[in-house]
Amino acid sequence: MAFQDVINNYGNGANGTITTADGDSVRYTIISTATTVTTANSTAAARISADGLQSVEVNFDNLVRGVTLKFDRGNPGEIYKIEIDGALVDIQALIASGDATFASIIQGTTPVQTGTHVIEDGGVTSTGSFDNNSLGFLTINIPIDRIKVFGTGGNSGNFDIIEIGIDSVSSAVVCFAADTELQTPDGPCQVAALRAGDEVLTRDGQTRRIVATHARHIRPIELYRETRLLPVTIKAGALGAGLPTRDLSVSRQHRILVASRIARRICGAEEVLIPAFRLVGLPGIDVARTIQPISYYHILLDRHDIVLANGAPAETLFVGPVSAAALQDDDDAPDEVSLAPELPPMTPARPFATADQARQIVAAHLRHQRPLLEELSPV
Repeated sequence: MAFQDVINNYGNGANGTITTADGDSVRYTIISTATTVTTANSTAAARISADGLQSVEVNFDNLVRGVTLKFDRGNPGEIYKIEIDGALVDIQALIASGDATFASIIQGTTPVQTGTHVIEDGGVTSTGSFDNNSLGFLTINIPIDRIKVFGTGGNSGNFDIIEIGIDSVSSAVVCFAADTELQTPDGPCQVAALRAGDEVLTRDGQTRRIVATHARHIRPIELYRETRLLPVTIKAGALGAGLPTRDLSVSRQHRILVASRIARRICGAEEVLIPAFRLVGLPGIDVARTIQPISYYHILLDRHDIVLANGAPAETLFVGPVSAAALQDDDDAPDEVSLAPELPPMTPARPFATADQARQIVAAHLRHQRPLLEELSPV
């Protein structure tokens, strides 16, 4: 992951411009009690203390998408939080809803097992020093105009190095490939042909009207720069129960329904939703490595739901508490969304498996060679 542009002065009152992922130039102003330092891993960064005495806030003149925080050099037990537009946020909840993406540095092809990570109370912590590549990147995928990073007020006088910039490409597309067929009351229809006002059939047999659709067209150069945009392909029959009926390609963050005894034992729910990339490694599920243009489409209903994509159960667009408000003010949102008088936060149609639960589910399915949809009940 690389910054497209990054702030290089975190002194209180500092201001400048930053280039967004869309190529726009946006002015910003810094409110800070932190010092600007130069480190081995950055040109300039803010030194944020765990005791809460040193913090940094960036105020943008316009809404900005793809704001990214790089956490570097942490110490055990220290926790850092963020505020977005003046409100304290739970980072885990942002990631679960797709409103944020978190990644640890990758050394070669092996992810570093220690280092910066998200913790259960919604903060970020890290361990070690520059020598162990203790890096973490948190990208905010929704448009924001203010972000603040601060310690939790603990007794430690130690610090983390924080950089704030713009991710080169936002990878949090939660969409179907253009040739995906969704089930409608009139039969299967390619997602690319669906429009606001059309109807789809849900996993539960209900007919629901589409509020909005949106497309994102990815060029090969973007895929070369950011492999997180490559689709996950689920081969025909790979989920079990003969599903999907033909190969299904979705973005890596798109959640797929899993219904198995293993999932029930681990999550306590008969059906759970797991991002497609966490299923990679199971037979017939892999990242498509061929670099070629791809168009992604999502559909928004008035609530989060499960639709049938090439016959397989998969989610519609999920709007979390933060993105609900952001979409209303986002000039790049689908017209139907930006004009909607109200877009309330959604309740997940099925429980979202945590990253740890997903790893346990996949490992158990591999070990026991059980299909992911072994207990898919008829509707």
